[in-house]
Amino acid sequence: MTIRTLILVLATAALAAGSATAWSQQSRSGERATQTTQERQMERMQSREHMKSAEQMQQRDQERLQAQEKAQEKTQEKEQDRLASSDSDREQLQERDRDQLQERDRDRIHQDDIFGGQMMTEQERTRYQERMQSATSEEERARIRAEHRDQMRQRAKERGIDLEEPGGDQ
Repeated sequence: MTIRTLILVLATAALAAGSATAWSQQSRSGERATQTTQERQMERMQSREHMKSAEQMQQRDQERLQAQEKAQEKTQEKEQDRLASSDSDREQLQERDRDQLQERDRDRIHQDDIFGGQMMTEQERTRYQERMQSATSEEERARIRAEHRDQMRQRAKERGIDLEEPGGDQ
């Protein structure tokens, strides 16, 4: 009995050892399967997050492009406004220049019509013209003209200017 018992004990031990090994392998395989499943789930989550972040990056890029386009449009509008205002400013300046040229031309006409007119102020020219118009006779106009010529010759002499006789009767 001892041999039999011994064999039985050894057989039982061998079976137990084999079962333990099998159970250990099975449990490792289950762990691996569980670990593999967890790893797959993690990979899927990472893939989803990566896709989400890629979509988010794409969306951010689109938003940046839209913001840049809006900024360019605003810049273009400002440039157009500036050009439009500079056009109106330019038109105003041109109109002012035309007015100044007309005034200068009128002054030249008056200066050219009056002996020594280039040395006279606008008030002096106006006063001289009024005197000439209010004169009642040709003799009075001639006397006013002679006085005026003497005054302008004296003024020209003081300023060192040579006066030419005007083409008209003034």
